[in-house]
Amino acid sequence: MGWKERAFYLDPADTPYLFDSNGNAGNTAWWDGRIVGCWVQDDDARVHLVLREDVGARARAALEHEAERLTGWLDGVRITNVYASPQMRGAVLP
Repeated sequence: MGWKERAFYLDPADTPYLFDSNGNAGNTAWWDGRIVGCWVQDDDARVHLVLREDVGARARAALEHEAERLTGWLDGVRITNVYASPQMRGAVLP
């Protein structure tokens, strides 16, 4: 896919957590033009953020708001992703 080679939006140290071994990204969370983590769903189809770094209170609040909007938009539909990243597979949910 080649996307993981684009360092302009991703800290290279995060690559092993956000991409599978073939270079496919899982669900990603973006802030300020960069990938800062991923999103996953719990058994009730609620979207949760799993951030790779401290993005600050304002960014976290905005991302949490978008997670809530995505939860509402999906309306109970659970998304399955064959390209689940290591961070998505290891996410600990409430």
